[in-house]
Amino acid sequence: MKFVHKIVEPSNGDFQLLVAALNSVLTQITSDSGENSFVSDAFDSSKDGCIVVYLNNVAVGCGVFRYHESEVCELKRMYSSKPGAGSYLLKQLECYAIEKGYRKAVLSTRRVNSKAVRFYERNSYSESCAYGKYVGTSRSICLSKKLVT
Repeated sequence: MKFVHKIVEPSNGDFQLLVAALNSVLTQITSDSGENSFVSDAFDSSKDGCIVVYLNNVAVGCGVFRYHESEVCELKRMYSSKPGAGSYLLKQLECYAIEKGYRKAVLSTRRVNSKAVRFYERNSYSESCAYGKYVGTSRSICLSKKLVT
């Protein structure tokens, strides 16, 4: 399979459709869509990034990173509907984040979302200290990865 990606804004129609699918899946898994964790109005293209992945001109994955702190970005709204699209998407997000000067990525997901936790662990993310609103929230797991050594 040959995936391609586009750098887009969160207002992009394909991104919006994929996020709606993500919200539905997360609601089934965790009873929470997670949509309150990402406000597209706060997106700043000078330091944030948004990508949509395509297979045969069909949108099959999306993800965002946003500024977290100096040289650290936070991954948000990761979703893929085709095998292989998630790994491709993650690699593209990481490369784009490095281009914007980030050296580390952090993220949070629900522990009950074991498929997501395993995916990130397979891609060299490891459990890290909770941050922000996730501090003291046992249902969430925070993960991180150095992008640049």
